[in-house]
Amino acid sequence: MKSKLLTVLTLVVLHFHPGKSTLAPVLSVCSRNDPNFEKCVMEVVYRIRKNVADGDYGDGRPAPKLDPMNFDLMKIDRGPTFHLNLINVTIQGASDFNIKKIRDNLPERKFVITTVIPVMNINGKYDMNMNILLMQVAGTGDFHLQLNDTVANLKMEYKVTPQDGKNFVRFEPVELKLRFPKAKFHLTNLFGGDPQLGEFANRAINENPSILLDEVKPAFEKNLARVFTDISNSVVVGAEESELLPP
Repeated sequence: MKSKLLTVLTLVVLHFHPGKSTLAPVLSVCSRNDPNFEKCVMEVVYRIRKNVADGDYGDGRPAPKLDPMNFDLMKIDRGPTFHLNLINVTIQGASDFNIKKIRDNLPERKFVITTVIPVMNINGKYDMNMNILLMQVAGTGDFHLQLNDTVANLKMEYKVTPQDGKNFVRFEPVELKLRFPKAKFHLTNLFGGDPQLGEFANRAINENPSILLDEVKPAFEKNLARVFTDISNSVVVGAEESELLPP
């Protein structure tokens, strides 16, 4: 039994080893000399969007899903007057992005992609104790957050690793910045479930959602950036630069 398991693991390692070209079957490439290079990249991204959402690139390689995304914990702590834990967080809708702009710097192996996500729904549990508009808000319960027209700006850079005369691609950690033009929160069980105080607090938060969003945004950026980095590398694992960006 151990022998069979070792054989399977060896085959998996060899299949994804950098020495073997494993460009995802669903991925088409763009010539670096294409005068419409940015348009070509945009078309490729749209073409594989469902594959990215499902984490399925056609060859069984392990890959994270973009939609939905799940996080066990997002922790925001600003001292005794502000702490917020978001637990068992599920984010849906990120795969419905629209690309607004792609800027490339091929000599430096860099890309900047700006997208707009029409609707994202975020659900989970929360544990909160903070000052909002001179009011101490506390509670533990369920939360729902709807984000509309979220702007996501991704800075991507890849490196090449020489091995056996080949140059293999790997993306550096993605830098992600988010902007939330429209947002609506709903938190249950605020103030121990007091319906009047809970309604008042939800209304106060939604009259100026940036008060809360400015605090949670770094946690969202950090966690989503990690997913985007993993997704990017899962697409190109084992592929050479000359395969991805031929002349």
